Amino acid sequence: ADLEVIALDTNAGAIDELGGGAEGHDEAFRKCGGRSAVQRHLRAVGAAAEGLLHRRAQRSRASTVVILQHYPGRCMREFFEAALPEHRRGKVRVLCAYGEQRGQMCHSRDTTTGQCDSILSGGGGACCAPVVDLAGFAAVHLGDDGGFTSDVESASVRLPK
Repeated sequence: ADLEVIALDTNAGAIDELGGGAEGHDEAFRKCGGRSAVQRHLRAVGAAAEGLLHRRAQRSRASTVVILQHYPGRCMREFFEAALPEHRRGKVRVLCAYGEQRGQMCHSRDTTTGQCDSILSGGGGACCAPVVDLAGFAAVHLGDDGGFTSDVESASVRLPK
């Protein structure tokens, strides 16, 4: 199977979460010309990410595309799929992976294959054991048919107890 991994910066939608909280983002705002300057910059970065995603949808020949970014709900799968050339629509499998939250789970499954296609993998490198026993690991196997299988929650991807 052909694979393409696209990593995006989606921080524009989380400006007040940057820096780990109020103290961190207030300091960043002070050092970077104020909140509005940071917002303008992050919007420009976000627009560049959308441009990249659009160009890759148009040019890629991969049968499986992984979109990586930090926040749940900001994968932009639909944006990517809408930008695919007509002859590739419905043929490209898109897998979204993100973190930000502590925990690991499948947020959605491909309606055709039943495989997890939106993975929260925010185990934080085992930051919070024993509460979080998923260290941010998932296994994805690419098939010869251009699809994939995913393991997000089994014992195989958990930390040993």
